[in-house]
Amino acid sequence: MNFKAALISMVAMGAVVAPAAHAQQVPPYYVGAGIRAGFNDNTSFVIDSKAQLLELAPRTTLSVRPALVFDDSTELRLPISVDYALDRGLYPYAGAGVVYNADGRSAIDPMITAGLDWGLARNVVLDLNGSVLFKPGNTDAEFTATINYAF
Repeated sequence: MNFKAALISMVAMGAVVAPAAHAQQVPPYYVGAGIRAGFNDNTSFVIDSKAQLLELAPRTTLSVRPALVFDDSTELRLPISVDYALDRGLYPYAGAGVVYNADGRSAIDPMITAGLDWGLARNVVLDLNGSVLFKPGNTDAEFTATINYAF
């Protein structure tokens, strides 16, 4: 009888621990949309995405985070970030990359980025991001917020 009770307890504990362990993993892929607000820019529409490249440590990954920003012109952003699973559903990240500006000068500028992926539900991730873009004669700081479908 003790063996059956121990077995049932282990199965029940596994059902409770398994979702918590899954919640600790950084979401590997997502795509979504949202808005961008900046100090020198108008509020704009953003298409956001993320693709995990490799696992660096048990709770740390390397990802690429392509995004398109639609304003008077279109910007393509391609940062690479280090992501960390902090707590249930909270995944801070930081990185650097480049921005291609299709604004007549067709320049490629450096950028730094940091943010937080917040797992709201099994397949829904809120991405809150702050970026600094280094354009010739102009440093541009901005904030984006997007809702993404994780898969």
